[in-house]
Amino acid sequence: MAIQTTSTFTYNYATYLKPYFRLVAHLPVDGDTAPIDCVMYESSGSYQASSGSITTLPFYVMNSSASVDNDGDNVVNKYLLYVTENVTGSLETLSPGSTFTIVEIPTI
Repeated sequence: MAIQTTSTFTYNYATYLKPYFRLVAHLPVDGDTAPIDCVMYESSGSYQASSGSITTLPFYVMNSSASVDNDGDNVVNKYLLYVTENVTGSLETLSPGSTFTIVEIPTI
């Protein structure tokens, strides 16, 4: 699961040009809330080259409102897309005006 910023992203008083985010899902303790680590890299190339990340942002996604009617191509990808859309919304809240594209999740 990954999110590509298509503009600038402002976080902690710094502005980054088109950073790349990798999402790492962890098993929820109670089944209701999925903990997601959103790891920010300078670019997708930085991630692929195993360069160090800039920061990790923790998010918690409520599973109870998971949509079964989105563009994912199977049950796993539908859930991964739901999680990624929620994290994207949280990133938009952190950096109003930034735009994002979800990448690396197969859809129909």
